[in-house]
Amino acid sequence: MLFEENKNRKPLTIFYYILFLALEMLVVTNNKLLANFDLTIQNVVSPMVTSARTSVFVLISFLGSPIMSFILAMFIAVLLYSKNRKVDAIWTALTYLGGNVVAFLIKEIVRRPRPVDKVVSDSGFSFPSGHVFGLTLLILIVVYLLLPYVKNQESRFSLLVVMVIWLLLVAFSRVYLRGHYMSDIFGSVIIAAAWWESAELLYIRYAQRLNDFLELRLKKANN
Repeated sequence: MLFEENKNRKPLTIFYYILFLALEMLVVTNNKLLANFDLTIQNVVSPMVTSARTSVFVLISFLGSPIMSFILAMFIAVLLYSKNRKVDAIWTALTYLGGNVVAFLIKEIVRRPRPVDKVVSDSGFSFPSGHVFGLTLLILIVVYLLLPYVKNQESRFSLLVVMVIWLLLVAFSRVYLRGHYMSDIFGSVIIAAAWWESAELLYIRYAQRLNDFLELRLKKANN
């Protein structure tokens, strides 16, 4: 089993959802404190904008885009399937795809406009960030499903540090390019964590049943 029973998982999941809903409520009601926080961050970042930096952060933003994260997540799912980890592969694909559907629906419900004076043009709504949400899920998939195969502890830690730095760079690029507010970034990480914990709970409950079903289908196919 990829995940084991943990009595803290359900309370943690509930905590993440409550935290996200609280932040979402602040966004929907245009809370002044949150607006001032976002504006302060923008005022700090704005003087950093140069054409050279913009080119770099446009590239970083593209490499951390939902489509790139999708391709990598599906590649991992296919890789797992080819290694006969069919349940893990199906769970990986459904977790990533289902999470992005949830993030999209939240965007459409909240409909928060993107920041004004964007450094590069961008469409759609602002809360939460699809870039940060998708990349957070991708990193969690790598950490839990691939990193355990890296035997060297120092290499494993180094890869983890690289992934965290990559997430921070992509998150900063979204604020730098004025594609998102800082509160969008926080919201993305929180809802990604909540969705991940929910997916773990579903795995624990249904993974063995799915595995038994797949083995039964295989036996029937071989008879």
